Amino acid sequence: MTLMARLKNVCLIAVLILLCVPLNSVAADDEIKADSYRISDLKWQQNADSWVCEIFGDRVPAYTMYELFSPHRLIIDIANGNFVGSINFPMKVDKGPVTLIKGVVLTDQNPVVARIEFLLADDRPYSVTSSGNDILVQFENDTQSPAANQSNDPERLIKDINIDWSGSMTRVQLLADGPIQKYQSTELAKEKDHPARLIVDLPGIATQGHAIPANDSSPISLVRTENYKGGTRVILDSATDDLFRYAIAVQKDGLLINVEPAADATPLIAEITGLSTADIAHGTPALSSAAKTASTTASSQGAEKKPSTAVMKSSKSAAKASNTDFAFAGYTEQRISVDFYKIDLHNVFRLIGEISGRNIVVDEKVGGSLTLALNDVPWDFVLDVILNLKDLAKEERFNTIVISQKSDSFTWPQRSEETLAIKKEAISVTKRMEVPKEKLEARKFIRQAKNLEDSGNYEGAVTFYEKAFQSWPENGDLAKRITFLSLVKLGLNAKAAHYGQIASKLLPQDADVALQTALSLANMEMVKEAKSYFDFAVSGERPSRQALASYAAFSEQNSSNEMALSLLERFERIYGTSLETLVSKARIYDNMGDAENASKEYQAILLSGCKVPADLEKYIKERLHR
Repeated sequence: MTLMARLKNVCLIAVLILLCVPLNSVAADDEIKADSYRISDLKWQQNADSWVCEIFGDRVPAYTMYELFSPHRLIIDIANGNFVGSINFPMKVDKGPVTLIKGVVLTDQNPVVARIEFLLADDRPYSVTSSGNDILVQFENDTQSPAANQSNDPERLIKDINIDWSGSMTRVQLLADGPIQKYQSTELAKEKDHPARLIVDLPGIATQGHAIPANDSSPISLVRTENYKGGTRVILDSATDDLFRYAIAVQKDGLLINVEPAADATPLIAEITGLSTADIAHGTPALSSAAKTASTTASSQGAEKKPSTAVMKSSKSAAKASNTDFAFAGYTEQRISVDFYKIDLHNVFRLIGEISGRNIVVDEKVGGSLTLALNDVPWDFVLDVILNLKDLAKEERFNTIVISQKSDSFTWPQRSEETLAIKKEAISVTKRMEVPKEKLEARKFIRQAKNLEDSGNYEGAVTFYEKAFQSWPENGDLAKRITFLSLVKLGLNAKAAHYGQIASKLLPQDADVALQTALSLANMEMVKEAKSYFDFAVSGERPSRQALASYAAFSEQNSSNEMALSLLERFERIYGTSLETLVSKARIYDNMGDAENASKEYQAILLSGCKVPADLEKYIKERLHR
């Protein structure tokens, strides 16, 4: 069985585990301390405006609460807690925002902790408060009527979620069996109980529930889905205190959410207000005053704005951090921000000439005005946008750009051309050199490949990326892109391994390249070669989830059980226990003949709070009673 098939089996088991609920019970500890919080009963009921779970105790409780995901659940830990009386867990709940309530006493902690878990059906607001000796967990009522819920049956299902990282851009693809046309997005700022997040509600769309952590370098930390009001709610948690930038696009096979890091507005505010960046960063009163003055001035002006222009050069550090996507499209010049309002085209081209250091020649037939606002983009991209808007053409030679109407053409003087060529050679030491012809061709191929990739023609995209790489062989990002598309989209393991090895030499510190290369070689059963790349992929302080899980599956397949267990334990130390790790560890222990540890893992699966299909639950119970 190939590694990819093995990984698919592991994923299948994980999905199956989410389909039904285990039956399990918990009893109070036999020895109850005198100062313990005795939980005598737990009642779940619906009031006029809320759902309430009341936890009855015999003294004022000391507790903490928090949320966990995959599956989404609310946890309440009560210090020195014990269950007394006839409380039977798990408690199934037929209606409301909770599907299951579990309870367990953690005797291995100091102090002993009584843990109550609520498996949540949606993401509605709730509160946890104490009332005398009792704890009240209160959920808001669903405002949608049952009739509305019944009439809004799901139209299609979210089958999977793909997260693709490319430079500063993160692409979140919600895959369905057709386009997702209706959606509503809501932005939430960071609060005490949750990070900044984007919520996208999809009416009429069903989900089986997903919780996928993102890459460490991504502006999002977690993507998850859950059923919500007859549809699906998609939640993207920000990895920082600020919400990321995003764009949502309908696709033929679902919905695409493009995410980029939040832009730093400090330089722009400094340009407008004249304040120092230090004052802006500390939120000084001067900033508030300046902003107020600017606002007052703007409002006092008439409705008709005068022609104006503003140009701001982006810092080199900011440009370096976010230039990958433009570089793929062939735009590599200095990044600027522009704001033109009814500006004469000739003045616009003069500004671009000053910024770029190029000589600009504009045909007298070119005329008109322009309104345009672009933020943090290469100046050559700005120029192409203007040319496309105004149906103009450009020709560039000898550090000079000639702009004319598309119907006209410019003839370069042959004698002058020879003279200029000689001068160019003479001053090549001090003047900026022209872009080599090969790289210009590569940019053209990259644009064509990008268009094909966006349309879903991955085979055609790889062909043009390869042509670009032949002209630009030192571009490691191109080799990396070919590796990714060949492995993930086309299943071309040999090609992915070839370009992955090239990309690893050009990008020696890129762990993602190493992982993709390792998977390609593993699929070809080149065990020794794959292992060396796997080793590098997990060599960092915090390897990705994909790297640890894939290396563990690879080690298990090749009978390196101790190595597989070590990787799974490392996975759990960094990212926490998951269904995938529990199932994998149980299977490995069984293969090793370690029945005791295998039983512990199978028991943990039943107590994990996840839905287990009947046949799997039956197998585990029979396995535990052998």
